[in-house]
Amino acid sequence: MKSKWILNSAFILILIGGGWAGWPFFGTTRAQEPGPPGTIRVQVTLVPVNVRVTDQNGKPVLDLGKSDFTIFENRVPQEIRHFSVERFTTQTPTPNQKVMLRRISPFELAPQSSRTFLILLGSGRIQRPFKSVDSIIQFVKDSLLPQDQVAVFAYNRATDFTTDRAKVVEVLERYKKYSEKIEAGLELRFSGLAAIYGSHDLPKSSQSDIDKIFLAPGALASRQVPRGRITDSGQIQQDTQQVTNALINPSTTSPFDQVAANGITDLPFEEYVSTAAMTHLDLQNIYTAIEYLRYVEGEKHLLFFSENGLFLPRLENDKSIAAMANDARVVIDTFQTGGVYSASGIQSTAPPFSAENSGRALGGPRMNMPPVQRPQNFNQGSFSRTFALTSLRNVAFMTGGMASIHSDISNALNQVNETSMGEYLLGYYPKNTNFNGAYRQIFVRVNRPGLKVSFRRGYYARDQLVPFDREAFLTYSRIAAAGAYRGEVNDIRFKATAHQNTSSPEKPEIQIDLNINPNAVPFQTSNDLHHGKLSITTFYGDSKGRYLGDSWETLEMNLKEDTYARVMKEGIPFTFRIPMQAPDESIKVVLYNYEIDKVGSVMIKAK
Repeated sequence: MKSKWILNSAFILILIGGGWAGWPFFGTTRAQEPGPPGTIRVQVTLVPVNVRVTDQNGKPVLDLGKSDFTIFENRVPQEIRHFSVERFTTQTPTPNQKVMLRRISPFELAPQSSRTFLILLGSGRIQRPFKSVDSIIQFVKDSLLPQDQVAVFAYNRATDFTTDRAKVVEVLERYKKYSEKIEAGLELRFSGLAAIYGSHDLPKSSQSDIDKIFLAPGALASRQVPRGRITDSGQIQQDTQQVTNALINPSTTSPFDQVAANGITDLPFEEYVSTAAMTHLDLQNIYTAIEYLRYVEGEKHLLFFSENGLFLPRLENDKSIAAMANDARVVIDTFQTGGVYSASGIQSTAPPFSAENSGRALGGPRMNMPPVQRPQNFNQGSFSRTFALTSLRNVAFMTGGMASIHSDISNALNQVNETSMGEYLLGYYPKNTNFNGAYRQIFVRVNRPGLKVSFRRGYYARDQLVPFDREAFLTYSRIAAAGAYRGEVNDIRFKATAHQNTSSPEKPEIQIDLNINPNAVPFQTSNDLHHGKLSITTFYGDSKGRYLGDSWETLEMNLKEDTYARVMKEGIPFTFRIPMQAPDESIKVVLYNYEIDKVGSVMIKAK
């Protein structure tokens, strides 16, 4: 049985919420059109703000009342319409409990009964020299509440969220075993001229080891996640190219460009191109993690671990990460695992630094610190490394999270656990009802002195099209991400061919034939029939990158025993057609299954 419906791409772009202008593998955009049936247009109604308040010793303060708080949006005071105190206490989780998808239109705020943590293991050697992965394992085993949901994300794969601590620990133990080899391959991949002119994709030689971490027998279910789109990637690439040119050809670089390059880094060429490439990989994964968490109900914690920090050229890059996370209600807690680079090679304690005292210029590159302000124990590359750690501090601060720099990871994780055990949930209806998509700043003030207040500092005020049911909600987001991703995803494996059908000259078409691996479809049996379902989406454009259209199919299978036995042996066949609008159409086919939350995609050409 096959049912077919068409969905315009404008809906997808709005749903993602990231301000995408179009699919990256096609160059043009489509005008916004009315959404498809089964969707509603909603505006931001009640804006939720989770607030954590701690004393000077870092202990939660939970005896404040509604009158103790003032909320500002773009400096305008707002009326607090919801106020509650959330205290997370031990509860028995429901077997196979899944994370809740967020509600579409929050006219009232419901308290959370559990916390959600996504552990993002960034580039570099996270385990040594200070055994940080062991600290993460201890955190998962001993600190989390039984009902807390946790997942692990590294390289290009992310696990399911689960309350099964043992399964999460198994993933982390395998990460300890295989990550050193993977990191060595990445260092080779992103060194020298290869980092500039080579691909920034993960090397295929590393994928087998990545799969050993996530795809072991009996492992927690996981999926390959398409890389997120970096908000200001164009500016970052421009800054990186400018610095690279200045380092390679200083004699032919203009004085202005040389000054700008010196303001961005003092690293030598080899070290700069390597750190820039690794930061690009980390940055993509941070944005991916934010989108992975966006549709989960309530506030979420992204625990980001990095050996050396984020080498970002501008303070605006930090703000872009924070803005996207704030919009998704994602708190980013950052952890530096690599110690301090000192002249003696010994770990030491560095003075605190932030955007205000690090010499970074908002709207321009980071500027070199005056010599008198440089810590004496830093060697060559000190201010670049200082800025990399400043980014960790800034992103954490601007999302209401905590930053651990030159600190014991176990203590830092314990502090995250303690401070997130109790918080306030505030909500307000914005006085400004012009939901034009602009970013609005949030500020929360507490009238009791001497307290630290942490909260998300903004959101994008926009109305958006969302589907009625939650299955469609998640399906659209996963397919949109895979469609925008330049590479292929292989969690659902299938073969695809396309050929031109010109039997009707007035309406030429392209026929697409699929053969789908049946092992990727979880069939359910009832009434002597085997039931399975797949969402099949096709995006197409021409060789010049012009976007031509998309079509969406739902393949619903109700198979008798003999047919089921045949498809399990030969594969699931599926044929459909799309309009032929150019003789050289490029086609991307995306398959998605909601039950296992996995995607597969391939790029093909019509013959």
